[in-house]
Amino acid sequence: MDIAALSDDTFNAIDWINVNYNKYAAEHADGCRDKSTLPDDTDALAMSFIDKYVSKLHLYIQQVHCAVEETGQKLVSGMPRVIKESLLLQAEGEELKKRMQAMRKEMTDVQEETGDCMATLERLNTIQSKLQKAKESLQESDGWGNLISELEDCFEHNNMKGAFEKLLSLQKSLQVQEQLPGHAERLTQVEDFKNRLEALASPNVVQCFAEGDFEQTKQYVNIFAGIGRISQLEQYYRAVQKNSLQQKWKQILDVQAAENTMQHQFLSIFYTSLVEHCQQQVKWCADVFDYEHGNFQPIIVVIELLPTLQPTRENHVFQMLKACNERLELLEECAQANHKFLSHLTAFLEQSKIELSKEMQYQMVQAVYGYFHKFIDQYPRIEETHFSAQIDKILISHASAGDSVRHLENCNQKIFDWLNESCERCKNITDDLGLCKLIDIMSGILKKILDNFSKTQRQIALSIGHATENWLALQCAMSLLQCLADFQIKLNKFEKHIQTRLIKLKENIVSTKTDKNYNISDILDNQEQTYLLNTIEKYQQKLVEASGAYSSSSRFFSSICDQVKMHCEETHEIALNVLLKPVEEHLVNIQPSLNLNSDSLLPANMPEFSFVPQECITQIGQYLLTLPQHLEPLLFTPSALLKQALEICNVKYTQPVPCADILLSLVVEQCCQLYQSQILQVKTLPPTSSKQFAVDIEYLSNVVEELGLSISVGLSQILTLLKADPENYLALSGGCEPRLVTAIRQMRNIVSTQ
Repeated sequence: MDIAALSDDTFNAIDWINVNYNKYAAEHADGCRDKSTLPDDTDALAMSFIDKYVSKLHLYIQQVHCAVEETGQKLVSGMPRVIKESLLLQAEGEELKKRMQAMRKEMTDVQEETGDCMATLERLNTIQSKLQKAKESLQESDGWGNLISELEDCFEHNNMKGAFEKLLSLQKSLQVQEQLPGHAERLTQVEDFKNRLEALASPNVVQCFAEGDFEQTKQYVNIFAGIGRISQLEQYYRAVQKNSLQQKWKQILDVQAAENTMQHQFLSIFYTSLVEHCQQQVKWCADVFDYEHGNFQPIIVVIELLPTLQPTRENHVFQMLKACNERLELLEECAQANHKFLSHLTAFLEQSKIELSKEMQYQMVQAVYGYFHKFIDQYPRIEETHFSAQIDKILISHASAGDSVRHLENCNQKIFDWLNESCERCKNITDDLGLCKLIDIMSGILKKILDNFSKTQRQIALSIGHATENWLALQCAMSLLQCLADFQIKLNKFEKHIQTRLIKLKENIVSTKTDKNYNISDILDNQEQTYLLNTIEKYQQKLVEASGAYSSSSRFFSSICDQVKMHCEETHEIALNVLLKPVEEHLVNIQPSLNLNSDSLLPANMPEFSFVPQECITQIGQYLLTLPQHLEPLLFTPSALLKQALEICNVKYTQPVPCADILLSLVVEQCCQLYQSQILQVKTLPPTSSKQFAVDIEYLSNVVEELGLSISVGLSQILTLLKADPENYLALSGGCEPRLVTAIRQMRNIVSTQ
C-alpha cells in the first residue's frame, strides 16, 4: 500500500482506492493457483480487500497518533529551556545597543575635535596651490620679456616660422600669468603680435591661394589655426577666389560685347565656369581645410560673389533689355541659366554629400535669383506688350463679312497658341510667380479680341441691308456662332490648364516654409508670399465645378465668358433678323391707312372681302414653306461647335430635335408676333375686313401646320375674336387674353353689354 500518496497535493481518494484495488486483485489472482481457494465472486474479493486495507489504515493511524503525542511531549519539556535562551539573547542585545551608542558618541566627539584641523589643512593646501601658481607666473613673467624680445627679432628678420613658434609660447605663458596683474595689457600685446604675424603672412597666403599651392597653404592653415585666426584665413581664400571670378565675369562681358554674338548666353557661360570652379575647389578645400565644413568655402564664395558682381547682373540685363527687341527671349534665357546653374550646383552637392543648412539654402537662392526679382515683377507688362503687338497684326478689317468670319476662324487657334506660349514663358521665366498678374493681362487681351468679334457681328448685321433674302448673311452668322463656340471651348481648356498651374504654384510656395529644397519662391518676403497665396485663393474660389453646358460664374475669365454668351445671343438674333427680313417687308403692306378722312379707316390696299388671303400673306406663307430647304443644309446635322453655340443662345436647342426645326419654330414664333403687332395697330375693322383678316390668319395657320408647327396663342385668340358674332362676342371670347379681347372689340366697334 502506497502511503506516500496520501500526502500528495493532488491526492484523490477514489483514484487511490481503485489503483490499490486493481493491484490487490492482480496479486491475489497470481498468488492463488488452486481455484478452490479463490473467492466465489468479485464481491468477496472486494470485501477481502476492504478488510485488509482498513486494518492497515487503522494501524498506520495509531502509529501517527503515537508519533504526534511523543513529539508534543518533547516540545513541552523543551519549552522552558527555549524561553531561558531567548531572555539571554534579549539581554545581550540591550548590552550591544548601549555599546553602539557609546561608540557613536565617541565618534561625534572625535569629529568635532578634528573638523577645525581639516578645514585648516584645506586652507593651507589652497594657499600652497596659489603660491605654486604665483611662483610659476613669476617665472613666466621673468621669461615674458625674453619671449617678447625674441619675437621682435623674428619679425625684424621676417622669420615667420620662428615668430609663430615664439607666439605659441607667448600664448601659453599668457595662460599661466592669468592670475597676475596686467593680464589685460598682456592679452592686448599678444593680439597685436597676432595681427603682425597675419600681416606678415598675408601676401604669401594670397599668392598660395591664387596659385593653388597645396603644401604651402597647408602650412599657413596650421599657423592660422594655432593663433586662432582660421576665420581670417578663410576670408583671404574667399577674397582671392572672388577677385578671380570677378575678372572672369568682366572678361566674358567684354568678349560678348566685342564679338556681338550670343549675347543672351552671357549668364550661361559664366555659370558654367562657376560650376566647374566649385567642383575643383571643393575637393581642394576638403584637403586643405581638413576640419568640419572646411569644404563649404567654395559654396560661400558663390553666395558672396553673385550679389557683388560688377557690373551687376541686374544692370547688365537692364541695358540689354533696352537695346534688344527680343526681350522675352532674353529674360527666358537668363531665367533658364539661373535654373540650370542651381540645378547643376545642387546635383554636385548631393554627389559630394555636402548638405547645406536651411539658412545657407535660402542664401543660395537669394544669391542666384535675388537680382531677378525686379524682372519677375516687370515680366507681365513685357508679355502684354508682346502679346498686344501680335494681336494687332491679326485684327485686320476685311471688306466682306464672310472674309472677316473666315479670318476669325483662322485666328482662334493662333490666339490660344499664343496664350499657351505665354503661360509656358511665365513658367520658364518666373516659375509661375507672375501667373496671377498674367491672368489679369490676358483678360484684357481677350476683351480686345472679342471686340473684333463684335465688329464682325456688326458687319454681318449691316450686310443684310435692304435685300429681301440674304442667305449669305445667314451663313456668315452661323459660321460666326461656330467660331464663338470654338473660342469658348478653347477658353475652358485654357482655364483648366491655368487652374492646374495655380495649384502647383500654391504647393511650391507652402513647401518653401517646410521643405529643405531650393525654390525660387524664397526670394519673396513673407508679405509678398501671403499676398500671392491670397490671390490664388480668390481665383480658386471661382473654380467651383461648373454645372451645365454653360456657366460663367465659376471661371477666371467670367466677364469674357459673359461677353461670349452675349455675342452668341446677338449673332443668333442677327440670324433671326435675316430670316424675318422678308416677312417684315411683306407685313408692311398691311400697315393701317393714315387717311383720317376715310370713312371706314380700313387698312391700305385691303379689299372689303375675299375668300382668298391677301397677296402679302400668301407671299409670307410661300416664304415660310421654302425656309426648310434653306435651313436644313446648314442645321440639319450641325457641327458640335455650332450645336454648342446654339445651346448657349437658346435652351430649346438642347432638345433632341434637329436644330433646323428649332430655328424654324423660332422664326414662325417671331413671325406670328410681328403679324399680331401689325393687326393690333389697326384702329377700325368693318365686318368684311374682319372676315378678311380671319381668312388671312387661317391661311397662315394652315401653312404653319404644313411645317409641323402651330401659330402663336395670341394670333389664335385674335382669329377666334375676329370670327365671333357681335351678339355673342363676350361669350365666345371666354378664355382669351383680356387685352386682346378689348383691342379687337374696339376695332370691330362692338358695344360692350357689361
